[in-house]
Amino acid sequence: MSIIGTTIKGYKIIEFIDSGGFGSVYKADKEDVLYAIKVFREDYVLKEFREKGENNRIKREIDIMKSVSHPNLINYVDDFKETISGVPSYFLVMEFAEGINLRKLLNQKKITEVEAINLLLKILDGINALHSIRGENEDTGIIHRDLKPENIIVNNDEIKILDYGISKIIDYTSITSTGEVMGSPIYMSPEQVKDSKHIDKRSDLYTLGLILYEMLTNHLPYQSSSIPELFNKIINEQPIPPRRWEPLINNEIENIILKLLEKVPYKRYHSTRELKTTITNINGTQIVPSYDTSIRMYIRMYNEKSAFEEFSKRYQEEINVIFPINYQNLRQTKNILPMLRKGEFNIIIDPATIRLAYSAQQDVKGLQELPYAPSKFNIITPQYLSDNSKKKEYVGQVIDEQAKISPDILLTPFHYVHNTSIPATHRRNPVEEWFDLDIKLIKESIDYKNSKPEYWNTPLYAGICINSESLLDQTFKEDFLNIFSSLACDGYLIYVDNISNETNSASLYHYINALTTLQLFTQKPVIAGRVSPGIGLGLISAGISGFSTGTARFETFYEDLYKEVADAYNMYERYYFPELLGTIAINRKTPVKLKQIFDTIGYCNCHYCSGKSYVDIIKAPNNKLHFLENIHKEIADIKNIEKNERMSYFLQRIDKAITNYNKLKSIFKSSDYSYLHNWKSVFEELNK
Repeated sequence: MSIIGTTIKGYKIIEFIDSGGFGSVYKADKEDVLYAIKVFREDYVLKEFREKGENNRIKREIDIMKSVSHPNLINYVDDFKETISGVPSYFLVMEFAEGINLRKLLNQKKITEVEAINLLLKILDGINALHSIRGENEDTGIIHRDLKPENIIVNNDEIKILDYGISKIIDYTSITSTGEVMGSPIYMSPEQVKDSKHIDKRSDLYTLGLILYEMLTNHLPYQSSSIPELFNKIINEQPIPPRRWEPLINNEIENIILKLLEKVPYKRYHSTRELKTTITNINGTQIVPSYDTSIRMYIRMYNEKSAFEEFSKRYQEEINVIFPINYQNLRQTKNILPMLRKGEFNIIIDPATIRLAYSAQQDVKGLQELPYAPSKFNIITPQYLSDNSKKKEYVGQVIDEQAKISPDILLTPFHYVHNTSIPATHRRNPVEEWFDLDIKLIKESIDYKNSKPEYWNTPLYAGICINSESLLDQTFKEDFLNIFSSLACDGYLIYVDNISNETNSASLYHYINALTTLQLFTQKPVIAGRVSPGIGLGLISAGISGFSTGTARFETFYEDLYKEVADAYNMYERYYFPELLGTIAINRKTPVKLKQIFDTIGYCNCHYCSGKSYVDIIKAPNNKLHFLENIHKEIADIKNIEKNERMSYFLQRIDKAITNYNKLKSIFKSSDYSYLHNWKSVFEELNK
């Protein structure tokens, strides 16, 4: 039965507009104002919406959609349920947009490059507004999910975007059971084809790239004769280059399209704002980088106050340090903070949240004094922070406690995702729980910082702590890159367990590849936490912004560090040999090994070693001062090398170190430096 001419809830249905798998669209009039009404058949609406009445998630999503107000987004104004001729139906009322949809426009005429870009910029404004609205269960705003030319109304120079959020109302299982294909398959992103429930706003950006492709070429990037074939091409095949259809297309615009059509989200633009900035800077204008990715090295501090005071007298640049917050009130370390505040240091405060997930923290006074330490006999677990208000409180306390020390970079709370203190069972996956928790904490940290004007000018880095073996799994690695590249943080501090001289070549390769890829596609600084000086020099040569290490201690991160209450005493000092690309343990009482090495490859002539005997050279703080001078000199040397030549330089350093070890066969076995051969194979592969 036709409903044209009838009045429903005060809306007079005056004209049929269109129909789809979910129902029909009508033009209606109410009090001399025109509206468009979507009518959903009841069996095509999600069960939750059908059965729970007003109190359900879908209704809340509709209310959020009704709150949207932007000149490039259609306004939703009303919704209700009504039975027509015995058939229960759902009605969604929106403003009526004059004009024609983009599909009809493309069928009528060929639009110019300038027209296409102008239309895209208006579409971007609308989608940016959509992505900025917090949905019921989405931290990143409302994702359209069904962008296509049919859902874009063009009226002269103005546009209106339709149907945002509609896909979250419809029960696609009911529709597809009838044999219909819902949605517009050609406009689906690869991740939407694979798993439509778990996508982010970059899925909309993919579709914008496809729409721009179509506007400029009047063709589609994939040719297929069936839906399965099309989906296979979307997931696995590269798009047909736009220049095949339009040879005169602007090369920069083509590059923008191809970047938007990348198969994995982290390789695309990460926001509509970034995309708009790129488009508006096309005509040869240099885009100023938003983030400082220059090379830097952070020293993880403990009780080296005298060494740093002495070194800073001669070193004219800022010294980058990471200071663990649980040391702030210890007798032997608390006097370091006044020194750090003098302005000669660039400071990151380690919030020590990793340690709070292990029972040993209960016996560490500095940890228990932290306002966010768990209550007595408890440790931090995903269950301990399961309540959202508890997460918010935890985040606020962690960031506020750092802010008291006035750091140059704030750090989100983070934990070791592969925590082995919590066993996996058939009912739970602790790695997944920790990973989800830490992502949520990063997002809450970003929101918390944005809510505090006093923190706006301080960068916020996302802390990340994972196991190196996990990066060998391509799915985990891709998820890691997709998720962390989407976060609105200012940089990353990444700790990876089991990265040391003993790390096998496969793990080392994927570790370096993951970090360099994250920085390459986000253009945000990536700092590798707690690595040896040799690996650190290799990392910055490969392209990441920085690394942290200790003054001949704290050189690697491994989980057992946090299962122990205190560092074990040992009889050795560590001495840094640039010629060997690493530090060597030397017995502090009988340092004859140091003399043997010097006698073969030469004594150190740095300011702190020159003229001293080997017995004095190894004593603290001299060995630390020697390290600080040499490692900072090496950082400066790499900064002065062209980026495309740094990997070759580091490979030469590896060869030189192997040659020097070969001269020291009376002191070292070949197995003592076999890791250098692993490094060489890894960096040669990365350099290809």
